[in-house]
Amino acid sequence: MKTILVLALEGAMDSCLAITLDTIRAAQAFQSRSGKGGAVRLLVAGHRKTVCAGNGMRLDTDLSVAEVAAGAARPDWIVIPGLGLSTDEAIDARFTQKDAIAAMDLLRQAPRTTRIGASCSAVFLLAQAGLLAGRHATMTWWLAQSFRARFPDIRLDETKMLVRDGPCLTAGSAFAQLDLTLAVIADTMGTSVAHLCSRYLLIDQRPSQARYMIRSHIQHADPTVIAAERWVDANLSSPISITQLAAALAVSPKTLSRRIDAAMGVTPVKFIQRRRLLHASHLIETTTKSIEAIAAEVGYQDGTALRKLVKREFGTTPAALRG
Repeated sequence: MKTILVLALEGAMDSCLAITLDTIRAAQAFQSRSGKGGAVRLLVAGHRKTVCAGNGMRLDTDLSVAEVAAGAARPDWIVIPGLGLSTDEAIDARFTQKDAIAAMDLLRQAPRTTRIGASCSAVFLLAQAGLLAGRHATMTWWLAQSFRARFPDIRLDETKMLVRDGPCLTAGSAFAQLDLTLAVIADTMGTSVAHLCSRYLLIDQRPSQARYMIRSHIQHADPTVIAAERWVDANLSSPISITQLAAALAVSPKTLSRRIDAAMGVTPVKFIQRRRLLHASHLIETTTKSIEAIAAEVGYQDGTALRKLVKREFGTTPAALRG
């Protein structure tokens, strides 16, 4: 029998915790009705017998983190819902608390066969525990800069909805917990059960966070990168080379590349492409301009090129973005 262990920490986001439990229980019901595959056990572990989530939801746990560490359960998956952290001060304080310390110890001691998934600010817990060192990951896009400053050795791509690297599966913003949970269901109960959950619960596939990013919210402290964003945005309709951009900012291409990588975790080419796509998605959603006109405005040769990039990066079509 496979076991999914949901690690419920104090103050976790009520919605993330409830989404995880409800979706897994729905999957268990679908699997039971189909009569296919072995049963999958769902357990909830916490630091205490009763866990209080961030907005007051109280949940009785099946066993304590200490009991799991002592061998009371050998989970195939450990899933950590988002922690509801939104400031650097809250992040710093959270990982000095007893339940977080015990959870990180448990994650470090987990067998190599155990897979671990976390979404949103819970990805900080995996990183703080050392599980993501040198690995690829994603997390909520609006905390990405804080994450990158703390863990420069982790290869973060906050545009992705899900990133799997080794035993770790990371997910984006809070409701990407749905995507993470479906991936866990597919792994433990099969893809057909995961598809049934997706259909019955009306869960849309969202492979990218990029389309949800609010342009004005993507902040970082590097003045050179801020100036690069402004210059690129002002010249979107024209071809832009890295040499041209570096010259406009009075830095060398090597310095520009290093600063963009440190601030955004991408190459200058990808950085420019993101600016084009962010502006294109904004125009698609807020205007009635044709795709060809928008493509020309943001520097693509034709509408076909823009459509392909939107599909690749956002996992949808321009028509779907426009609704």
